[in-house]
Amino acid sequence: MRLLAITGLLFTLGVTPAWAGTEKEINLSEVPQTVMNALKKRFQSATLLSANTETEEDGSMVYEIQGKLSDGHLAEFDIFPDGRFEEVEVIFPVEMVPGAVLKALQKKMAGFVPSKIEATHSASMKVVGYEFEGTLNGQKIDLEVSADGRTITVADQ
Repeated sequence: MRLLAITGLLFTLGVTPAWAGTEKEINLSEVPQTVMNALKKRFQSATLLSANTETEEDGSMVYEIQGKLSDGHLAEFDIFPDGRFEEVEVIFPVEMVPGAVLKALQKKMAGFVPSKIEATHSASMKVVGYEFEGTLNGQKIDLEVSADGRTITVADQ
């Protein structure tokens, strides 16, 4: 019931929910060589920590490999089985989020307190959005925010 109330509130605020796929934890040794080669080619100095697969509702699958970049930032590399990058998510502090994004977030989601922030990068490493984990009115909530802050969706419902 609480989830329905939050979802209704978010629709009222003009925030739309996004639905996640199914994740399965796997060993790094289970990641196909094609995927590992693509990752090592673009991020030679990254330290790899863990992996999982995510199967979307449409049946498509992506390998999500968690690691640490050479600058110390934690990252997730999302790679299709054929070695194409879907996206790269880099975790960083609130001070690195553009002011326009933070302002839009506080306007639409007043009282939201972030606890984790990821910048989502396209395959070409351009920032295309942000993922925020945090709380709103005492409830845990995940938000996806466009790079310009104009679009905010509730994620992983």
